[in-house]
Amino acid sequence: MDAGGFFMLNRVEIKAEAKEIMRTARVSPYIVTLLVIVVGFTLNRVVDLVQGGSLFFSYDRYRSYLAIVSSGDMEALERWILSLPQDTGASFFLSILVSLVMLVLNGGYYIYCMGIRQGAEMPYATLADGLGVAGKLIWCSIQIGVKVFLWSMLFWIPGIIAAYRYRFAYYNILTDGSLSAGDAIRLSCQQTQGLKGQLFVLDLSFIGWSILSSMTMGLLGVWLTPYMTLCDLAYFEEGQRNVGRSPYGEG
Repeated sequence: MDAGGFFMLNRVEIKAEAKEIMRTARVSPYIVTLLVIVVGFTLNRVVDLVQGGSLFFSYDRYRSYLAIVSSGDMEALERWILSLPQDTGASFFLSILVSLVMLVLNGGYYIYCMGIRQGAEMPYATLADGLGVAGKLIWCSIQIGVKVFLWSMLFWIPGIIAAYRYRFAYYNILTDGSLSAGDAIRLSCQQTQGLKGQLFVLDLSFIGWSILSSMTMGLLGVWLTPYMTLCDLAYFEEGQRNVGRSPYGEG
């Protein structure tokens, strides 16, 4: 147990368990994850097309930015900044809409991962289950964004701590429909007491994989995303138990 009286979770065992769940799930987590990635990729290409007239506008812009920064040519950087297209109302609205769609889709993805952790057969249609609480997820996201931003104004460390404090808020909404967005955030603050440091170490343990995933244009994410999510849910389950709640119940 740590100094606060909470159990130190065995990260190695949690990771081994996650890999076994991925291997034995009756509906492949790799295909489910791929579906989410493909939807996100497609929607972002539409945003790129509207904003810059190219399906890969954001990638081209990023590559040109890296080339200019590596050259150290400040005048070229200034010209690059001035050449950026101004977001129109339509493109801004579309980018916001895409982010909200992905938030709700990820809600369904979390429900899928919660189900396979419990040994249930979760069909592909589970990805649409986030629609039932879409409003709460969106309002929760807005509140978390504002709170983390305000804490970050003090310095970046309080902002990071705040992000870990609110980490389980989405899970709370998805497992207990009676909670409001504010209730889910407040409950997350209680659940993460004694776990924030362990969650930070968990995230650090995935840095190498995340770097490798970026080098594969995100293709490794088909394996890495369910792996990380299943591990994260193990900590959520512990947070639920710490506040006297069943892992995926409403009690």
